[in-house]
Amino acid sequence: MSRLFEKVTLADAVGRLRPGMKVLLPAGCGDPAALLAEILRQADRLAPLTLMGGLRLDDYPFAAPAYAGRLRFATWHHSPTLAAAQARGDVDFVPVRYFDTVSVFAKGGAWAPDAVIVHCSPPDRAGYASLGVSVSYSLAAARRAPLVIAQMNPRMPRTLGNAFLHRSQIDCWAEAEHQLAEYPRTKVGDVERRIAGRVGDLVPDGSTVQVGVGSIPQAVMEALAGKRDLGIHSLLVDHMLPLIESGVINNSRKRLHRGRMDVGEIMGSEMLFRWAHDNPMVNMEPSDIVHDPQVVGTLGDFVSVNSALEVDLLGQVNAESVDGRQITGIGGHFDFVLGARQAVGGRSVIALPSTGRQGKVSRIVARLPAGARVTTPRFIADYVVTEWGTAALRGQSDAGRARELCRVAHPAFRESLEREATTP
Repeated sequence: MSRLFEKVTLADAVGRLRPGMKVLLPAGCGDPAALLAEILRQADRLAPLTLMGGLRLDDYPFAAPAYAGRLRFATWHHSPTLAAAQARGDVDFVPVRYFDTVSVFAKGGAWAPDAVIVHCSPPDRAGYASLGVSVSYSLAAARRAPLVIAQMNPRMPRTLGNAFLHRSQIDCWAEAEHQLAEYPRTKVGDVERRIAGRVGDLVPDGSTVQVGVGSIPQAVMEALAGKRDLGIHSLLVDHMLPLIESGVINNSRKRLHRGRMDVGEIMGSEMLFRWAHDNPMVNMEPSDIVHDPQVVGTLGDFVSVNSALEVDLLGQVNAESVDGRQITGIGGHFDFVLGARQAVGGRSVIALPSTGRQGKVSRIVARLPAGARVTTPRFIADYVVTEWGTAALRGQSDAGRARELCRVAHPAFRESLEREATTP
């Protein structure tokens, strides 16, 4: 069914929303800040309204006490910033992996949206608008939503691939030009560089690599400077640009879309957004492609690098909770660990510092504590890397896993971990 593609004001666009609706927002750098600000202005009229989405780079303004009981938030990516709103009942955490967001948060899913807001470039002469830096779950949901509202921003890069909505798929749009939300570079220290050096040893030339955001992924990219013919799958970030410009990342040996990187999100700076504009090396794909373990499994020498909060001596990985409190989400962690296991020549790497809380606690633990979330189960854990070494877990017995993980724990905690490993 063709939609009207009406040009309206921001106020009129949000005026299409009704109380009680569930409204899906893009993630990360694709945040439609102008439309969100208008939703906040109309909060009294819209109450109760449920906003939905993933990782955000702002301070979750709709979760402020001023909007208590009026604006709710449903998400698969938690944040400590949401703790107070969750305590008063205004946050629903939905524990799904990224691959499942395109079905759970789309028509027919448990959290089917009544409206999808997209943030896109102006349409080209053929009527196609690019969702730019954030395609992952938004595109699939928008193509099936009852109501689609677009914020057209001339500063949104026109990314290529499976990134487009035609004007006939948009009910109404409002123009609002503003700088995109940026993901800042993080500080990289000696510990991160030591970890990254060990991770780099696990990345052969010609591999297709998946990394996230943060200090360890940034350090890993720096450590790959001497590699050849790497490919990228999943996410495009600032710290990949030097490797692209030097030719280390050229995607020439990828088994899927050779010569192009497949990404669902772009997270970085204005410099990265400009580079991605109309760049044929960038192939945007929704999460049902990028995060599908079966698709990842076709990539062959695929190396997945993810972080964690703690790993126990069985190889169970917790990447989501602290002291029983949900502080982040599953994200793409499990998708890519499973995909790497299915890929011929694939390997998954869990990279983390050996200690936390300024060295007071070990992040290699005898057993995950009560209430801890298991993000990656022990039976598909592959490599665990700390600044002290690399633990190879695939195919190991329980005793072998414990020995490997004790070896990469901080020396201050090894003896106690070894004792606990041998205690029935």
